[in-house]
Amino acid sequence: GDLKQFLRISKSKDDKVKSQPISTKTKVSICAQVAHGMEHLSNHRFVHKDLAARNCLISSQRRVKISSLSLSKDVYNSEYYHYRQAWIPLRWLPSESVFEDDFSTKSDVWAFGVLMWEVFSYGELPHSKLSDDEMLEALKAGKLKLPVPDGCPSRIYKLMARCWAPGLKERPSFTDIVQALGEVPSNSK
Repeated sequence: GDLKQFLRISKSKDDKVKSQPISTKTKVSICAQVAHGMEHLSNHRFVHKDLAARNCLISSQRRVKISSLSLSKDVYNSEYYHYRQAWIPLRWLPSESVFEDDFSTKSDVWAFGVLMWEVFSYGELPHSKLSDDEMLEALKAGKLKLPVPDGCPSRIYKLMARCWAPGLKERPSFTDIVQALGEVPSNSK
C-alpha cells in the first residue's frame, strides 16, 4: 500500500486495526530508502514535483519505492490546492515552486523534508491547523515551520530543517541526505 496509509495504521487506536508502532530505526530506514531513490532520480536530472508519503509505496517487508507522479490524487484530493489554474501539493512545496513555478531538485529536497516529518508524525497532514489561504500567506511571509514530532531525534529534525532552508543553496543535496541518514540496508533497492 501507500506509505501514508501504512503510517496512519501504525498509529491507529482502533481495536479493529492491528497497529504496530514503528521504531525510530525503521522510520530512519524508510526515510533513507526514499532519499536513496531520490538521489538516483536527481542524478538523472529528474524532478518529481510531488514527493510525499502518499506517493511512496511500501511492501510488507518495509521496502519503500517512490511511485509515479500524482498516482494518489483521487484518494488524497484534499491535500491539493487549486492555485493559478493548477492543483498543487501546497503543504509540500517551497515558495519558489508556488509563487515562481520554479521546480528543481532543491524543491524536491524541501518536499523530502516534509515527507520525513510525515514519517515521524505517523502520516499527519503538514500544517494541519492552517487553512490553505493561511498556508499561502505564511509561505509568502517565510514563516512556515513544522513542529518537532514526538520522539523525533534532534539530528533528524535538524536535517528536516536544513531541507526547509529558504535559500536553494542552503538546502542539502540528496547525496548529503543519504549520507546524513546513514547507509541504506544492502537488501533494499
